Formats: sequence, C-alpha cells, structure tokens
Amino acid sequence: MRQANVLCIGGSDPSSGAGIQGDVRTVSSLGAHCLTAITAITFQNTSGYAGTVSLRPATVRRQIKSVLDDFDVGAVKLGMVYNSKTVSAVAEALSDIKAPIVADPVIRSTTGGTLLKKGAIAKYTKKLFPLAHVITPNLAEAKALSGMDVGERAIASTMAQMGARNVVITGVRRDKLVTDYVLAGNKWSSSSSPILDTEVHGSGCAFAAALAVFLARGNSLRGAIERARRHARRVISGAAQVGKGMSSASALDDLYASLHEAIEQFCEEPGSNSLIPECSTNFVFARESARSHGDVLAVDGRITRTLSGPSAGQLRYGASKHVASALLEVRRTFPQVRSAANIAFDEGWLEQMSAAGLSVRSYDRSKEPIEVRERGSSVRWGTRAALEGAQGPPDAISHAGGEGKEPMIVVFGENPKAVLEKIKLVW
Repeated sequence: MRQANVLCIGGSDPSSGAGIQGDVRTVSSLGAHCLTAITAITFQNTSGYAGTVSLRPATVRRQIKSVLDDFDVGAVKLGMVYNSKTVSAVAEALSDIKAPIVADPVIRSTTGGTLLKKGAIAKYTKKLFPLAHVITPNLAEAKALSGMDVGERAIASTMAQMGARNVVITGVRRDKLVTDYVLAGNKWSSSSSPILDTEVHGSGCAFAAALAVFLARGNSLRGAIERARRHARRVISGAAQVGKGMSSASALDDLYASLHEAIEQFCEEPGSNSLIPECSTNFVFARESARSHGDVLAVDGRITRTLSGPSAGQLRYGASKHVASALLEVRRTFPQVRSAANIAFDEGWLEQMSAAGLSVRSYDRSKEPIEVRERGSSVRWGTRAALEGAQGPPDAISHAGGEGKEPMIVVFGENPKAVLEKIKLVW
C-alpha cells in the first residue's frame, strides 16, 4: 500500500459525523495520513444545527501554509468554506499546489445548517473550480452552483464551462436506485446501486475524502471514483445512531482498512477469478484478542466469480464460518496469525508455495471421524490434524476434498497484506 498524505480543509463538527473529524476518520481508516486546516467552528449534533463561527482568513491561510511547508501532500480534500473571504483565502493558499484537489462544495448540512453562504457561491465557482481536479456536489449543490434546474448532464456540462475539469454529481435517488453521474473531461458516465434506505450524516464527506486518498495513491480518476463509491456504501451500511438524531457515518477500524485494501488488490489482479473456488472465497482478519467468529472481520456474501472479475460483498464481523474457524484454530497455537483467505486447490500452486520456502501443510478428509462430521466441526478438526507436529505457524493448509466437499487451500498470515503476498506467488 502506498503511504499518502491528504490535506483536508473544512469545518469542525463536534458530533464527529462529518467535517474535519469525519475526514480524519475516513483518511486514517484507509491507511493514509490526514493533515487538517479548519475554516469554521460549527455548533451541531445529530438532531440539529445551532450556528457557525468562521475563522479569520489569515488563520486559515496560516494553517494551510504550515502544512504545505512541511509535508509532501498527495491530495487535498476541500469541504466547508462558508463565506467569500474564506473562499479567497483558501484559493490563495492553494494556488501553487500540484496535488489533485477534490472540492466537495457543501452548501447545507444534513443537520440543517448553512455551510456555504449564498453570496459566496459565485466566488466559489470563480476561484475554486479552476483549481480543483474534481468537484463532487450532490444534486441540490450542483443546481445551486450551476444556476440550472435541468438534467444532470446539462448541469455538469455547465459546471465544466465554468471551469470545472471533472464533475461527479453524487447520490441522485430515483426508482429505488442511487446514481453517481460523472463528467470526466468530455466523457459522460454513470454508476448505480440499490438505495440504502437511510439518511446518514457525513456520507458525502466520506466519499470525497476517500476519493482524495485514492487519487493521492496514484489511482486514475475513474478508478478512484469507483473505489470511493464502494467505501461510501460500506460506511453508510455500517452507520450507527450514536446520538438522539440521525445516524452518523461509521468509524471504520484499522482491521477494516487493512482487509478492505487487500481485497481491493485481490479483486483487481488479472486472473484472480481463477483462484476463486466453486464455493467462493472469503478473506478474514481477526481482532488481536479474537476468541469467536464474532471477533473475525470477513466478507458477507464472500468474494464471488463474475464475468467482469471478482465481486466482494460488505465487510462484517461474524460473516465467515469456515475460513474463520480455520483461523481461530491456528490461533490457538500461533496467536500471531490473524488473517486468512481460501483459494481453489491446485497441486502446482502448493508446489510453488513450497519452492518459495512457505510452510505448506495438509490433512486427509477421508480420516475424519463420523462424530466430528456430525457435529459440524470438520474445519477445526482438519486444521488441528494439519498442525500436528508443527514447529511454526503455517503459511497454507490444504485438503484434497472428500465426499461432497470441494478441495481447498487456506492461506494464513499475520495480516491481510501478508496473506495477499503469499497468494501472489501462484499468480
């Protein structure tokens, strides 16, 4: 994973659902380092919005300068700027930066507050559109910025004429689908998903901040947008009602970030479809003190083969039974092992792993006692059998199948990145 520094500029949200606090959570959860500059202090919670104090333009400029003087910034995420003076201060401070800028032109908070004054909109489009690599408004914001109330394509084209190089109009809801519309240069596209029936404070911030992270890592705009969309959907699906009002975008822990990144790389690798067995693949990561399946983060619905490549479900704790069982059994003897993934069985792959110096062990399912099979604890029994006499943690455990059981290889490691590196030996 390429380390990246992302500068997030925006308002402080004391509820931590959005704003700078939300940006720090998103950027950190994706394994990047979050730098910050605060433009305003807001008074809000999950139930409502009480007010704003804008910081002096000189204060905003000095924060940004202090960051740019010291850090190699890979991307900038721009959120709340509130008024015309702050718009000018931010534009001046960022005028010479070479890193891509993701401008999220937040106008109103989901909690009801004004985040960009009406009188500042013209200055925003004049000064910040030309600086930004991509603008990410929702439909209401896009209409306000463009001054148009027509179709998404016409609105995006108008914004491009106003100086925006690339535009993503996010979260348009129609016919049980939520769609993002993208104008990248002169190419128009859209991407839709089923609506997740919940309003979440901070979901737009999460998308824009994730987009900045993926651009900082060198992803193409199209690839970064798709990865940011998937991240935002996972955040929304995991949103929790932490206060008395609406749900807030969930904080994704370090396990999530590491596992998510490894799964993304697995799915993007050419030929990875061939590694997925008929029963599909799961990729799991256990908490340091894991004792049960509920302590193991996994892919709900597994990673499946499709014509266009692997497709992964949501990440949830307790979503794996078999791979998690194998991992928990290995951890009884070797607790440093915290991650695992199953791939299809192939003798040649096992030979490649062994030739690379990995510890490859196996067990014979035909020797499984009937009472073990009846109790449904075949995986734990097989893993224990494979570990008999082991002096160190296994890198892979395999079995050649049995009656009604598909042959399988399970690859183990201290973390998802280590597991992925071992799997890459057979690509």
